[in-house]
Amino acid sequence: MKQNNIVGIYLAAGRSSRMGSDKLRLPLGPMNLGNYALAAALSSNLDYVLVVSNEAAVEWMDNTFYNDPNKRKWSVIRCSEAHLGQAHSLRFGVQTALAMEAAAVMIVLADQPFISKEMINELLIRFQTNRNISFVASRYDGLARPPVIFAQRMFPELLRLQNDQGARHLIRTVTSGICIDFASPDLFIDVDTAEDYRILLEKFRFWKS
Repeated sequence: MKQNNIVGIYLAAGRSSRMGSDKLRLPLGPMNLGNYALAAALSSNLDYVLVVSNEAAVEWMDNTFYNDPNKRKWSVIRCSEAHLGQAHSLRFGVQTALAMEAAAVMIVLADQPFISKEMINELLIRFQTNRNISFVASRYDGLARPPVIFAQRMFPELLRLQNDQGARHLIRTVTSGICIDFASPDLFIDVDTAEDYRILLEKFRFWKS
């Protein structure tokens, strides 16, 4: 790992309890839902991406990610405690990034398929030009939310998160960071219910047309 590297933590270990099945395996155009934000992360200027999963075999992942140059930029890490809440997956990712001597981590949610490479790179640029801050978060309609970059000084706070606490808990309570406003609500669409998926399919058809 190069000095000052920024590692993506791709949270893909959710239980999808409200969907009744693994939402990341839902079909969305040519790929499964879980692949889109990962494709954005891998094509961005992130140095590496840790895919945090609750299983060793990631069945939703598209075969193209196993080819060069993508395959050199990511790995799957299995969190055996993922079923206990998002904080367990997040802490596991941070611990792994810390062992890699990461200078910062970017939290990316696997169920936000409209996240773009340009969005990720804009956050990276703002972080790299404001290195004394604790985080750089995305924001829409006045609310900060992932994707978000946390500086290494925030790792102890991330490692103290419990149960279902996620990155939103910190970016909405810690004041020593900055937020980047994005105009499109579609960037932050996530899928928790069958109705969310139906809406996503409609928007995806419009987005691709």
